[in-house]
Amino acid sequence: MKILREQDLNKSNTLEGIKDLMLYKVMLFSCIIGVPVVLYNIYFSIESKLTVSGLINLLLFSPIIIVVFFYRKTPYKIRARVLIHSATLMALFNFYLAGYAGAAYIILLSVISFSAAFFNKKEAVIQIIICIIIAIVSAIFYITGTWQHIGDFELLITSPSSWIVSIALFSFLSFMFYAAYNIIQDKLTQKIVEEQKNNTILEESNNKLQELLVQQANHQNELLKAKLKAEESNNLKTEFLHNMSHEVRTPLNGIMGFSKLIQKEGLSDEKRKQFSDIIIHSSEKLQRVIDDILEISFLETKQISVSDKEFNVYDFLQDLYQVFLVDSKTEVDIEMTCKDKDLTIVSDLHKIHKILSNLIENALKFTDYGIVEFGCICAEKNKIRFFVKDTGIGISNENIDKIFSRFTQEHDNISTKYGGLGLGLCIAKENTQLLGGKIWVESEKGVGTTFYVEIPVKALA
Repeated sequence: MKILREQDLNKSNTLEGIKDLMLYKVMLFSCIIGVPVVLYNIYFSIESKLTVSGLINLLLFSPIIIVVFFYRKTPYKIRARVLIHSATLMALFNFYLAGYAGAAYIILLSVISFSAAFFNKKEAVIQIIICIIIAIVSAIFYITGTWQHIGDFELLITSPSSWIVSIALFSFLSFMFYAAYNIIQDKLTQKIVEEQKNNTILEESNNKLQELLVQQANHQNELLKAKLKAEESNNLKTEFLHNMSHEVRTPLNGIMGFSKLIQKEGLSDEKRKQFSDIIIHSSEKLQRVIDDILEISFLETKQISVSDKEFNVYDFLQDLYQVFLVDSKTEVDIEMTCKDKDLTIVSDLHKIHKILSNLIENALKFTDYGIVEFGCICAEKNKIRFFVKDTGIGISNENIDKIFSRFTQEHDNISTKYGGLGLGLCIAKENTQLLGGKIWVESEKGVGTTFYVEIPVKALA
């Protein structure tokens, strides 16, 4: 039975851990070997009519048995001392029974080995000295006749010279055992230190590898995001060019076509006026497309500054109402709401006009019947909130964030059916953010949509 195996060294990477494991195996081994020996001693004592001796031997051995049963609940140092001191007392008792002719020296050598293995060097040397003193005291008791030996070795045991030789031999073996165990322990310590160093290096390498793997995963995720973004940008560019071509060609064809028609001779004044109106309308539409592209370009390059001025909110909304009331060719009703006719604020009138104009145009475009309402619903200290409400096609919840992106509409069919570049809401949002405000929407598919714009103002009157 090996007390310590290679796999035990692998399991325990500290000297204390290995000592603890070795101590457990020694105590377990002692119980396996010692219990039959003790029982034999009891039998021998009974046969020799010395039952008290057998009971004492069992009593001296019992602490080791008890500690093995309660091993994990007992501190390491206490376990080691129980083993060593119990063995020392057993050796002393064996000296009393048989002198150095019995098992006393074997037990003491075991005590010295255990001391060298489980104690530090100072404690181990003290234990050797204690064992030598026990041998010397036993020798004195036998030589003086204080202890009586029973057996064939009585003359040998009572001889001073034989004790001197045995004690000298025992001392030599004791220090040889001590030196051998110290060498083994030093080698073991060196091996543990090397193992710990290797484990540290390996752990550091593993940590670096994990970091590299995490960095690689992050890099791959970034590349994937960049790829998806590039693909999305490419799709947006393609969609934008398609919409741009349609939005520019439609009014341009109207301008070019009716410009040629208006030059025909014999054209009535009524027809000439009708064609002129179409040319003007197409020109205005083309101009709005170009204005939107320039606006989004300026916003992207941060070339637009804020220019504040004081204005009356009611008059501003009334002017906006008249413009859309005249220009609207649909049967959708337009209403303006502003309860305070004297409300005056300081902000960028042009940008607020641009924001609300884009929202109202969108509302009218996507509302086939019903009403489009806009206005001011509340005015608090240092901020004002506008709204644009319609009864149009509505927006699904999953697409609400999407509609504020550039060149993006809720879905592809929208641009086919209603036209547009998908810039109106983006322009409204970026202008709102430029003013330090926020924009949000509440909508239900097929019921209608309400946009809210809240803008901080420098003064309210």
